[in-house]
This record gives sequence, structure tokens and C-alpha cells, in this order.
Amino acid sequence: MSGFQPTLVRASAGTGKTYQLTARLLQILLAGASPDTILATTFTRKAAGEILDRVLISLANAAVGPESEQALNDLRQQVDREHLTSKTCAELLHRVLQQIHRVRIGTLDSLFSQLARSLPFELSLPPGWRLTDDIEEQWLRRTAVSNLIDSLEISQTETLIAMLGRGDHKRSVARELVDLVDHVFSAARGADPDVWDTLDVPTMPDSKMLTAMAGQLRMLDVPQKSLRAQATMAADHMDARDFAPLVDQTLIRNIEKARRTGDPVKYGRSKFPETIDDAMDVLYAAVMTVSRSLLRSQNHATASVVTLYAQCIEAIKQSQAAFGFDDIAVKLGDVFSEASAESLSKRLDSRVDHLLLDEFQDTSPAQWMVLKTLAEWVTSDETDLPGESDFAAGGGRSFFCVGDTTQAIYGWRGGVAEIFDAVGKSIPDLNTKSQNVSYRSSDIVLDAVNEAFGNLHRHPLAIADDDHPADRGGYEARSLSEFERQFPLHTAAKAIPGYVALKTCGLTNGEDGQNERPGVDEITGALHAATCQTVSCWNASAPDLSIGVLTRTNAFASDLVGQLQALGIDVSGEGGNPLTDSVAVRWVLSALKMIEHPGDGRHHFHVQNSPLKRVLESLGEPLENKIERDGLPDTLLTLGLPLARVCDDAESARLKQLIELTGTHAALGRTRLRDFIDMVERKRIPRPRAASVRVMTIHQSKGLEFDAVVLPEIHKPLLGPPPQVIADVSDVSQPAIGLCRGESHHRWHLLPQRWQRAMGRSVTTRMTEALCLMYVAMTRAKQGLSLIIPPATNAEFDQKSPASLLYHAWGCQADPTEPDCVLFQRGDPSWLHHSKPK
Repeated sequence: MSGFQPTLVRASAGTGKTYQLTARLLQILLAGASPDTILATTFTRKAAGEILDRVLISLANAAVGPESEQALNDLRQQVDREHLTSKTCAELLHRVLQQIHRVRIGTLDSLFSQLARSLPFELSLPPGWRLTDDIEEQWLRRTAVSNLIDSLEISQTETLIAMLGRGDHKRSVARELVDLVDHVFSAARGADPDVWDTLDVPTMPDSKMLTAMAGQLRMLDVPQKSLRAQATMAADHMDARDFAPLVDQTLIRNIEKARRTGDPVKYGRSKFPETIDDAMDVLYAAVMTVSRSLLRSQNHATASVVTLYAQCIEAIKQSQAAFGFDDIAVKLGDVFSEASAESLSKRLDSRVDHLLLDEFQDTSPAQWMVLKTLAEWVTSDETDLPGESDFAAGGGRSFFCVGDTTQAIYGWRGGVAEIFDAVGKSIPDLNTKSQNVSYRSSDIVLDAVNEAFGNLHRHPLAIADDDHPADRGGYEARSLSEFERQFPLHTAAKAIPGYVALKTCGLTNGEDGQNERPGVDEITGALHAATCQTVSCWNASAPDLSIGVLTRTNAFASDLVGQLQALGIDVSGEGGNPLTDSVAVRWVLSALKMIEHPGDGRHHFHVQNSPLKRVLESLGEPLENKIERDGLPDTLLTLGLPLARVCDDAESARLKQLIELTGTHAALGRTRLRDFIDMVERKRIPRPRAASVRVMTIHQSKGLEFDAVVLPEIHKPLLGPPPQVIADVSDVSQPAIGLCRGESHHRWHLLPQRWQRAMGRSVTTRMTEALCLMYVAMTRAKQGLSLIIPPATNAEFDQKSPASLLYHAWGCQADPTEPDCVLFQRGDPSWLHHSKPK
């Protein structure tokens, strides 16, 4: 081991994660390590480029920069070397530049791709394999599902779909299966098929008992009509042996609650007499058996689909020599779990003696399985390997990891914040440090953030009515409590003006005295209008102000961009939209669809009433003939150039992007027009320009910062529907030990406690990720933060939304049902009139 202690840095937003990682990298280089023995990874090319730029610029400025003395002192402080000289910096810069082609500072994607190309035989990869993009992945999944369906008999397909949906099937078979594999396949990869068969199903009460208990229920003699009706309904189902419709009945939940609390069984406010307790218990046991049996059948069907799909998708990807990043990560994990550092060093172009990991909270278990082997090597006391560099031969290896669990927002793509705990188990003598001084945000913004996440206990959601494993509220309450307990106090490194406000938009909850909740379109329209007003005001007062509008959904962002553009505001949609947001692109697609669907008059009408009509007439031949002879790229170039002359700059830019996309399509080996049309309609491509106002989803804003931020979609629920699959995991770095289809929380009481707790942990994880999303959104702001919500439906405002959490945490007193009402504010409303920080 080297003099560098294995270190994990928990760095809050804006506290200088890149600065710390760059400092460690420079320290290693100054200690004499060869650049090619260092591996630094992050999640975006931009971040990787920023790290390399900082290394080179810091050394260059300290060596020969115009302010080299100050730069040298800054570098001395950063790397903790009091006697560092400009000559040493110049020599190190020269050494790094000589080996710049061997410097490994990149994304995990590029690292895994390099590793895979060094181990093609071990990974069973075909010659000339390549990585796919999201669009091709979707196409391959649909093709695999189609092949899966074709491999089954009609009766097998019908049975399988019935089992998957518990007998309730409302969509096409293909759509049902595509949706299933999208949500389930990644969780099931690497797990033993037996993990789907871990749900215990009790024995059904015998037939005589059911008949006898049904008779007891029918003989119930009580004055309350509601009780007699419920007893008769239950008896009918018992006689018919039809218990599935009772699974979601309130009566069944009330029986379970009564047995747990020791109270009588109730329906409404009325109590059932104790004389039918035995009948109630038999009824509950029968419903539990049927519910678990249906769920077990659904699990078995899902396991069959996953197994068949895995065979189909692997065959297609092998034939296409195309694999996704997740495929490579899983394959590498299998190989690395049994590989030694010596064998890997022989296969790779150079050794890894120093491992630096950025944004570690976004690392998935499959990725950690690969990195873990490298991490354990660089922190081990093993004898140095033959051929080791002089520096490493002296014991020079190190590990450095930086991240922030409060910014873990990528659970949907495999990121697991609990992976931090796995590092502690794998790396001995790990030194954990925290840094919570922000160099980004105003103390006003940070004070609001501290208040928000330091007072989560004020929300009614934080008060659990029941601590039973089947109670979802208990898991929600504990996740709020744990997040608040672990949330560090943030402080600002500099005092700058700032302002934070939570306000309702101009929308009433009814007209003409009608107390009716406005529809989704009305709410969205009001939020758009309020957001445009805020952005317009800021932009007019300070045109150079960087403004980020962060949304929950792409649809909201897309519509908002158009409205801001209509107001003459320089705005860009950073997340990107399909090229179909361009009129000119839609003209071209209609021309292509005329070839695919010659009988559809809509496309013909669209082209005939557009400038493209004359362009097509000038070809002198049918469009399909030209495509067949010249290819799609040249043909669209022929159509696009004259079209661009009658379009504005924005439309012309989109046409250019359409033509560029044909190159991607051709590289994938696709020949069908419908595949290209599908790609154009699905692939999100940002407009190629920067703007002072940028609109994007919160996920897309990760790593960015703005002078001012607007959050207009925080009224939506914290949690969406339950996931389609729940994994019972004992170690996040290992495959699941149990898998089960997700259940509504109303049915948890019918499950064994093992699965009640597993589904509860899923709620905790999703709740924590929702809080992280709030945190990331709020901490993008340097000075201004405006949160806009629709008026609440009631003054209690206890709904499960980010807006409600903030309202209670900030101790707001204003009426949230009032439109155009400021509910909370901190700082100076005239902050824009003060000078911006440099």
C-alpha cells in the first residue's frame, strides 16, 4: 500500500467533488506514479473532460501561467505540498502530456468497453461487436419479444398472459411482454430461477369447513343492514368457492386488522358479533390462500417469460454483434468475480494501481462487481506483480471514492445508494470524510434547504399510525426520519444575495361557487403561465442571468419551451425532444410514410400542402426509386437542402440533424424505412445551441448549476405505482435471493412477513430517491429559487407530494388553497439588483 489511505468522501452538492478528486489525482502524479497506472472514472464525458482540463490547466498555470505565483500557491494548498515548485509542475506537465494518450480519465461506459475489448473470449463476444444506443435497445427488445411469441403455441401464449395478469388481460400480447421485460429483466439478471419460487402458499380450508362457515354467515341476525349484506356477500363467495374478487375488499382488510389489534371486526362503524369470528377467520384464510396462489402463478409465469426472453435477446444480440452497456457490465461482473489482478494485468494494456471513482452513489451492483476487483487489488497487501512500475514497486497503490447519497436519483437505471455500505465492507481501513461547505449556493438557498430537509418530521406523513410490516405508512415515516437524521447541515463558503419563494399559481379550485378541482390540463396551463411570467421577469431584469427550469416530465418541459420561445425568450430544451417537434421534419416523414403506407391519404395530403411537394416533383422519379438507388442519407440531403431555404434557422437545424441521423441508422445496418421512421419519432435530440434559459428534467440537471432555478412540477406525487418486481436482497452487490411481482399496499397483509418487509423496503428506497430528487433540484440554484404549485384542495395540505413536504417543513402559515399566494419566502426579493458573484 502507498502513503494514501483508502478514502471515501461524502460531498454534498456544490462542495467541490471534482476539486477533491483532481487534488488526489495530482497528489498521486506528484508522488511519482506513471499516468497510465491511474484510473479515474465518472458518469459523463463532460465531467471526465473537466477533470483532465483541471489537471492540465492547474499544472500549466502553476508552471508558466501569467499569474503563476498565485496559481502555484493555490495548487500547493490543493495538494497539501508547501514546498511545491513551478519547475516540478512544469516537469510533471511535460510527463503527462507525453503520455496523454495513456491517461485514463473517462466514463464507466468507456472503461467497461475497453475492458470488454480486452476480454472478448471470456465474455463470449462475437468479432466486431459494438455498443447499442437506447433506440436500438428498444428495437432489439421488441424483436426479441416478437421471437418469443412466435416460439410459443397460441394456447401457451394465452395461458402465459393470463397468468401474468392474474386472468385480467387488457392490452396486446406484445405490448404486455415488452412492458414486462422493460421493468423486470434487469432485476432478474444473474439470479437463480428458483428465486421466483419463494412465496409460501397456505393450504385452503377444507370444503366442509367452508360450507359450514358460509352457513354461519347467512344466519347472522343483526340490526345493521350493512353487516348483513357483507355477511351474505361473503357467504355467496364461500359457497361458490370464488375468493379472488374478495382480495381487495375492505372487509378482508378489516378482519386482518382486528386480529392484529385484538378489536372486533368492523365494517364502517358497525361491529360484527364475536359469534362469527370463526367464520371470519376461515374466510380470511381462504382469501389469503387464493391471493398468494394467484401471485405465485404470476411469479412462475414471469420467470418463464424472463428465461425465454433472455435466450431470445442473447441470440439476437449475438447475431447483430450489438450489446448494451448493461449487458457488458453483467458479463464483466461474472468474469471479474473470479479473476485475479495478475491475470487482468496481463490482458489489459496497462496496470491499475490507483483507482478514483466519482459520483459513486450512481453505481449499480453490476458495475460494482467489476470495480470491486480493482478496488480490492489497489487496497490489498498482496505482493506486487512482475513488471510493476518503480513507484508501484515501492508499495504505491491507492483508492479514492467520492459521492453523495443525497443525490442518488438514478435508481430507475440501476444506481443503488446503499452501495456506499458495500465499499466499507470490501475496503479495509477506509477513511470516510464529509464536506458540506458549498461554493455554489447562497446562504439563503442553503438555509432553505437545511430547513426543508431538517424538518421533515413536521409532515403528517412522518407520523406512522401503525408499525406493522404490512403498513406502508410506517416505511414512509421511517424513510423521512432516516433522511432527516442523516442530512448534514449545509453552509455557504461566501455571502451572496439570494431569494427563495414557494407560491401558488393563478388557478382557482372552482368557478361560480362550484368546489370542483380543475383538470390536469388546467393545472398544467396555469403552471406554464406562472413559470413563463417568472422567467420573463428575471430575464428582462438580467439578460445574462443563467436560468434553469427543472421539470419532472419531458412533456411539461417540451410544451414550456414552445411557450417561452413565443415570448421571444432565448431558451433551449436541454433534455432534447424527438425531431418531430419540427414542421419540416414532419413533412419529410410524411413523404417516407407514403412509401410505407401508400393507402393512407393523410400523409399524401400533408405532403401535397407543403413546400416539399415541389421538391419531390423536381426529382423526376418516385422517391422510393431514389432511395433504393442513392441510399437514404443522400436522398434526404437532396430533400433537405431546398427545404432549408424556406425554413428559419431552427427548422433548418432540425433538418440537418435529421440528415445526420440517417448516418446512425445506416451504421446499425438497418434497411427498412419503418425502422428509421421509428428512430426519428423516438430518439430525443437536443437543439444545437446554448441559451441563457434552459429547460430540462431534474434528472438531466444533475451536475449543473444556474444563477436562478424555477421548479414548477413539485405538486405531483412523491411515489408512482409500485414496481413490477420486488427483489429480496441480502447484499446489494449480490444477485437477489428472492423475486416477487409487486403488489398494491392494500394486499400486503395477505403476504408472508418476508415479502411484506421486502415490499416495504422498496417503498423506503423509492421515498428516499424522491427526497434526493427534491434535494438535487433545489441545490442547482446559486441565488434565486422559485417553487410554483397549484392551489391545494384543502388547507391541511397533507397530500404526499414534494410541495406538501416543503409546506410543512418550512412551517408555512399562509392558506395553500389561495391562488397567487406566497406561502414561504426567504432572503431579498430584490436580489437581482445586486451584483452577481464572480
